[in-house]
Amino acid sequence: MEQIIKNFDKQIAIIVFIISVILIQVLSSYQGLLLLGLIAVVVILMKSLKIKEIYIICAIYITGHLCSEYLRPILIAIPEAVEWKVIISRFSLLGFIIPLLVLEIFRRPKISYIKVGSFTRDVQFPFIWVGLFRDPIWRFLIIFSGIIVLSFSFFIDFTHQGFWTLFAYAVIFSLINSILEELMWRGYILSRFVDEYGEKIGLVITSVGFGFYHLSLGFSLYMCVLFSIAGMLMGGVTIKSEGLLPVIIMHFLMNVMFVLVGMIF
Repeated sequence: MEQIIKNFDKQIAIIVFIISVILIQVLSSYQGLLLLGLIAVVVILMKSLKIKEIYIICAIYITGHLCSEYLRPILIAIPEAVEWKVIISRFSLLGFIIPLLVLEIFRRPKISYIKVGSFTRDVQFPFIWVGLFRDPIWRFLIIFSGIIVLSFSFFIDFTHQGFWTLFAYAVIFSLINSILEELMWRGYILSRFVDEYGEKIGLVITSVGFGFYHLSLGFSLYMCVLFSIAGMLMGGVTIKSEGLLPVIIMHFLMNVMFVLVGMIF
């Protein structure tokens, strides 16, 4: 009976995290602080240390969102060009990362993906754990890159007069965004959920959160679902490589393509 209650509490904690990710994006700052207060009360009352840590992650995430929203207007007030405003605004992710770093210092999980990672471990193509054939991560990245570039190339205007300027913006934006988002989602958050729920469930939780976190960036629900699916692919590579560099490369390439087809600028 005690085990059933514990499993139920763990499932509730998953739901609370996903709801927190979505809800904090539509609440005002004051309502967000109220939500943070409610989560804090749960943390205080929760007896199970392991489940308490999940609610702490919820509280840290809400805190990070509030800090990020506070930083963003300060950052974008500096440059005049719209492209630079978008690029500089990604540093607002530090609002998430710094609280997560503090948590990492005081409560380090047993599993951590904040490492370079291996390019030689095997994954299955195309679904990491299940696929038609097995390949090392470096070869998987080459195949993935080819598919992504070829797919997006049909929608890119290579003859546009400002193409190379846009390409430069794409590289700068993608470098900043891919490093910071991967450090946040696959480095800190995925490590926590895999540590508590195991690889598969931890991957699904983090990927759904990652997908719907994009609501506040102006993406539709349909795109958020697609980002969740992409998050599972990237999270799978993170788990298999046991680090972040392979998935940062994937994320960087996709972001470059998103910019070149007009999804970001």
